[in-house]
Amino acid sequence: MTQSMPLTTVCIVDDDVQVRRYLVDVLASIGLATLEFSSGEDFMRRWRPGETGCVLLDIRMPRITGPEIHDWLRQRSPQVPVIFLSGYADVPTAVRAMRLGAFDVIEKPFNVQHLIERVNTALHLAEERRAAETNSASSWRQSLTPREQDILSAIISGKRNKLIAAELGISERTVESHRASIMAKAKAHSAAELVAMAVGQAPAS
Repeated sequence: MTQSMPLTTVCIVDDDVQVRRYLVDVLASIGLATLEFSSGEDFMRRWRPGETGCVLLDIRMPRITGPEIHDWLRQRSPQVPVIFLSGYADVPTAVRAMRLGAFDVIEKPFNVQHLIERVNTALHLAEERRAAETNSASSWRQSLTPREQDILSAIISGKRNKLIAAELGISERTVESHRASIMAKAKAHSAAELVAMAVGQAPAS
């Protein structure tokens, strides 16, 4: 079932169903929407950019670990704050997570008030980042040439370089060059992030 997530949605990624239900109840008590993910694979399959306030991410999970999911998310939406949940005295992993940009690490069992405070602070940070992106978004769209605007529209539509080249009557290498220029102007780390940035705003006039 597809769920529409408000921008304050907190994604909970933990393989322990009791932990997930506890976090859902705690966050619901302060009016926050949540979305549960039972594994890293589940999160990677169902997560959508531009709709998440922050992520509560278990460090230790089978198959795909929390740090691996964090790395994956940073490639797609680096502005989303991640709070790691640790049930172990895993100091090296926690330190690595913070160095790689995690917002915080909270140990289990949770101090409820501390958890709420950190989630609220992360959500405020996410909103500040989103506002900053919105303020700078129009400038990069307006800096695109007419040809780059055409290619961006094609990228948003999911078209591959070969098809874009055929439709515009240019070489595939030229498409690649324009595409690289668009990515640089948008400061996007991936095509997925570029599309998320573009569809989150109205086209430049």
